Amino acid sequence: MTASSAPHLLIFENRTEGHHLHWLRYITEDFLTLGGRITLALDYRPEMKGRIDSHLLDLTEKVSMISIYDGAGTLRGGTMINTIAVCLEESGAREVFMNNLDEIASGCLRRAALGIYPPRNIQGRLSGVYFRPRFLISPTWPPGNIIKEFGFRKLSRRAWFNKIYLMDEYLLERARQRYAGQKYFFLPDPWDGKFPHDQEVAKEKLGIPTDRFVFLNYGIGDRRKGLHLAVRAVMESSADSRLYLLCAGAKLPDRKTAEDLKELGKRGKAKVIDRYVSEAEQSLCFCASDVVLLPYIKHFGSSGVLSLAAAAGKMVIASDEGLLAQQVQRYELGWLFRSGSIEELKKCMNNASLLKVPDMARFQQAADRYAQLCSRDAFKKALLSPFGHE
Repeated sequence: MTASSAPHLLIFENRTEGHHLHWLRYITEDFLTLGGRITLALDYRPEMKGRIDSHLLDLTEKVSMISIYDGAGTLRGGTMINTIAVCLEESGAREVFMNNLDEIASGCLRRAALGIYPPRNIQGRLSGVYFRPRFLISPTWPPGNIIKEFGFRKLSRRAWFNKIYLMDEYLLERARQRYAGQKYFFLPDPWDGKFPHDQEVAKEKLGIPTDRFVFLNYGIGDRRKGLHLAVRAVMESSADSRLYLLCAGAKLPDRKTAEDLKELGKRGKAKVIDRYVSEAEQSLCFCASDVVLLPYIKHFGSSGVLSLAAAAGKMVIASDEGLLAQQVQRYELGWLFRSGSIEELKKCMNNASLLKVPDMARFQQAADRYAQLCSRDAFKKALLSPFGHE
């Protein structure tokens, strides 16, 4: 694709927390290689501008940017879908790529079921990543999925969406069969960064005793992410256990979990980094760990933490449900435990701490293979191929 034939693309991202700004940079970098114009529609209010600019760095000079909020701090279109239409019109872009279609999907699908459609100028020009299309997994339960499925079918038949990217390779074929007229593509959950530190050096830099077997719980501490399960598993371990819990980036979900973590810290069995974690600290955390925990409860979809664990060459212990369980099992990335079971998680953690070097090496080899499937290069190829770029 030449610069003259590349589309003027509007990339729409309304969030700044979690993975959103990392994804914004990845997607912007990759689409810029097509040679066309890029306009970013962002939460560019003064209080967010610095955070966005610090992630985009030099990219701000290569793109145009418009704010999705007006001077009074309200969405320029009143609703998210109307704001997309306003930004598309203002930018003059040919297409809009939404980094997270979930932001508008539920409302759009419910309204479409009633015959109320999005703004006309979006029709056929909206692409993006659909992280959690739950109605594709279960179109009849809960009852709300029936309405969403009906609305999606109506939108699909009228070609409202252009390209939809799914992050579940198992769901992809099912979606293609059910909605033959809609274009679906697979997109891996990418990782980025380097993990060069010797484990003992990383432990020392983080203040972790070098004789501990470290389990990393990375990300927010919501109960659905299962941090409380990991905390209880270590709390219930024996006094002479080597189990050690490193929690990084966690916003502690409840007082009990916070109190337990404080107690574990006093016992020399836990360290908490309860704030935004820089890329340098992220690297140290993964290098210092022996195993990465994914004790999620009823989690839907992929996990960037799984990709990071693979990139760092670490085995994982994950709940036995959903896409994560399928990926861990298929690619032999670690062990599964019965979701929600503290006893089974504790058993897995204890057994992992007893693994011999050759056993850990096999998991590292499997992790290395999986990391190639979700590398930045793999992500870029999957993202751009539908636009005629290899």
